Amino acid sequence: MEIKLTCVTPAKAEDVRRLMEHVIVASVKSDVSIHHDMIANVNKNVDYWLINPERCVHIVATLESRIVGVVLVKDFWNLCSLFVDTQFQSRGIGRMLLKAASTACKSKSPKQALFLNAAPNAIGFYEQLGFVSSESGQILPTGFRTLQMAL
Repeated sequence: MEIKLTCVTPAKAEDVRRLMEHVIVASVKSDVSIHHDMIANVNKNVDYWLINPERCVHIVATLESRIVGVVLVKDFWNLCSLFVDTQFQSRGIGRMLLKAASTACKSKSPKQALFLNAAPNAIGFYEQLGFVSSESGQILPTGFRTLQMAL
């Protein structure tokens, strides 16, 4: 069984939303209000992509037509979503998605870097891939950190 990476189509937007919500609820150890805020934020980012597809890199990983991962980068520098289905984590899918997104953003990013706000359980993953702490004016939930990686 082979993982395939393809660009997301608008017809798959609801499937992507469901995957992200599932991963948030299953992976982020927090109260329901934080889950609600995170789900609202990822849905806002999907809405942005639907309106501005030319300003985004949005890739899904599929296995036998099932979406098992997704990455969304807005404006070619804002890594706003990277989710892998909990059943498929630790298999290199997140790395594959991030590598594909980085390659697609490299020549288009005005900041020549990717920036993200990492959940506490994801910080180690991003640091292994070369992300480092970055300053941010945003107020983040407890334990979250802003990270960046040069392209």
